[in-house]
Amino acid sequence: MDWNKYYQAPLTLKGLLSNLYGQKEFLSVILEAGAKNILEVGVGSGAMSTFFSWLGLNVTGIDISPEVIEKAKTESARFNGLAKFEVADTFSLPYSDLSFDLVFHQGLMEHFSDADIHKIFNEQLRVARRVVFSVPNHRYPRRDFGNERLMAKSQWEQILQPYQVVTSCSYSPKFFPKWYLPRVKIQYMAVIEKPNGS
Repeated sequence: MDWNKYYQAPLTLKGLLSNLYGQKEFLSVILEAGAKNILEVGVGSGAMSTFFSWLGLNVTGIDISPEVIEKAKTESARFNGLAKFEVADTFSLPYSDLSFDLVFHQGLMEHFSDADIHKIFNEQLRVARRVVFSVPNHRYPRRDFGNERLMAKSQWEQILQPYQVVTSCSYSPKFFPKWYLPRVKIQYMAVIEKPNGS
């Protein structure tokens, strides 16, 4: 699947606000961490990085695709965002140890094997003390993009055993009207840190 085509359409104000409102629980967890210098991995449209830059946070957003980064830069500039966007590989981040207070991503990790997830988290926990992430879970009602692994909370908790798990929960984003998915929690979210003593 081509991520460049996926993000080809211009981001509208309605689309930006809908994305932010839909993920307000996830965004709140990031804000409540009190981080000032944050890294988003897999920026997509750049909406979340733009939002955090509006709030005065120092935000860097990365993606492996130069086209996705150019699109995020364009969209962020249209909405007066102040985030920096750079091409980088999440397996080998071009930042020194503890360069950031927090790393976050939404809708990224479901595309990787367990072994790659560990490699990615280890690298992210090298550049930041904390990682906050969200993925669609096994109750997610559709396949948005190719090779998604839609896993239950218990499966994610197994994968996260090597880390100190601060938060592990399922939640329902606000994308769907209440009558459509009244109580179904279709996203998984976790906050992880390095294990104590490492």
